[in-house]
Amino acid sequence: MPPGWIIGPFVIKSSLVILIASFIIGVIFFRLVSPFSYSETKKRLDDVGNLLIVFVISVWIGKILVNFSTFINDPIAILAYPSGSQAFYIAIIFSAIYLKYKAIVDIQHLVHLLFSWMIIFITSSFVYEFIQVIWGSNVMTSGYYSGLLFFLLVSIILLQGILSTETLTLLALIVWSLGQLLLSVFFTTTVFQFYLDRGFYLSVFLISITVIIYIKYGKQRR
Repeated sequence: MPPGWIIGPFVIKSSLVILIASFIIGVIFFRLVSPFSYSETKKRLDDVGNLLIVFVISVWIGKILVNFSTFINDPIAILAYPSGSQAFYIAIIFSAIYLKYKAIVDIQHLVHLLFSWMIIFITSSFVYEFIQVIWGSNVMTSGYYSGLLFFLLVSIILLQGILSTETLTLLALIVWSLGQLLLSVFFTTTVFQFYLDRGFYLSVFLISITVIIYIKYGKQRR
């Protein structure tokens, strides 16, 4: 497959097409395995869509902030700049603020949102990385990462109904972040072609561990 297609003044990268297709497959898969009712599944998909919109807009804001001087001098030129890891981290912060607002409104709603997002994220990541393996692009890293994602996906499906939604979501985050952390020791790891620092995975791991301990012992004290 070519690296991209030129349509008039626009250049559509093949990686973007694969990314969109991967998320579509992730959404379809979630509809098939969702533990929620049909109407609630639809609501969860709407919530995930809103979160995704917040994240994408935040990535663009992050890209502008990182390349602010360029944006001031030539705003159009910012379109040609790739979204790097710094823009990703900024988007994560904005998305976390959005999720914090959701938690204030309804904590259970937030848990279901994160669970739904986790299934879609893992599925779309698996599809994306599997295609990279088929193409022979970064086979070693994508192969190991695909294995991690496949394990997580199967585990989530099998453990639905056995573990609570919040516990399953946090455990998935713990395993994912720990797996990526270990892979980052030997390889350069990515999340949808965002090259992320080892500290990011460590932060996700520690936060997830802290939250699950708080949930377990906090409820016991109550």
